[in-house]
Amino acid sequence: MKVWRGDDTGGTFVEFAVPSDPGMVVLDVVHRIQATQAPDLAVRWNCKAGKCGSCSAEINGHPKLMCMTRMNEFAPGEVITVSPVKTFPVIKDLVTDVSFNYEKAKTVPAFKPKPKEADGTRRMYQEDVDRVQE
Repeated sequence: MKVWRGDDTGGTFVEFAVPSDPGMVVLDVVHRIQATQAPDLAVRWNCKAGKCGSCSAEINGHPKLMCMTRMNEFAPGEVITVSPVKTFPVIKDLVTDVSFNYEKAKTVPAFKPKPKEADGTRRMYQEDVDRVQE
């Protein structure tokens, strides 16, 4: 696996030989690199469930979530490149400055529930339930 190492002034890909076990995702391999070969490798992650987007990276040139990209998607022996998402400025290694997202989120109005029905209950529509599952 080749992982981009560097900061906002530049960097390069560093190749790591890392064994992967069945069921591993790219994020697991990156954590193994941190644990065994490069403890200073900077990477951001949070939920490891494909919900938060913290582990976004470019894997073989395509933006993906490291926690959802299974190692068995790649051919045995294939060199996998992991780099920071090009859309955001690099802070260090795979960590990018995503403060733009937080500033944009501040402009989204807060949730305001619909008023109660005449009998004092609230009605939930199926389209709202479906939206939660997206």
